[in-house]
Amino acid sequence: MENGFEHLNHDEVVSLEANTFNNLDISKTFKVGDFLVAIKEYVNANNTNEARLYSKGLTCEVLKLGAQGWKKGKVRLALEFCPDEPESLLDDIRQQLRQVEN
Repeated sequence: MENGFEHLNHDEVVSLEANTFNNLDISKTFKVGDFLVAIKEYVNANNTNEARLYSKGLTCEVLKLGAQGWKKGKVRLALEFCPDEPESLLDDIRQQLRQVEN
C-alpha cells in the first residue's frame, strides 16, 4: 500500500459518480474484474499478447528503489482504493507499517 492506496480484489464492488466514464461500456457500479475487462476491450487488447496484462500478467523485469538489481517477474494492471479517512487509528498504523516493509 502506498500513500493510503490498497489493492482491490477482482470480486470487490466499486460505485462511481454517474457519467464518470463516457467511453467505457460499464455501469456506474461494477466489480473490479469487470472494470479491467472493459478497459481491455476499450484498448482493443482482446486476443493479443497484451491481454495477459489484465489477467496472468506480462513477463518483465523491475528495478525497485533500494534493490540490489533487476528482479524478474510479471506485471499486471490492478485497481486501488484510498479511503478519505482511515477506519481507525490502528488501520492507519498498519498502513504505515506496510509502507515501511515494502
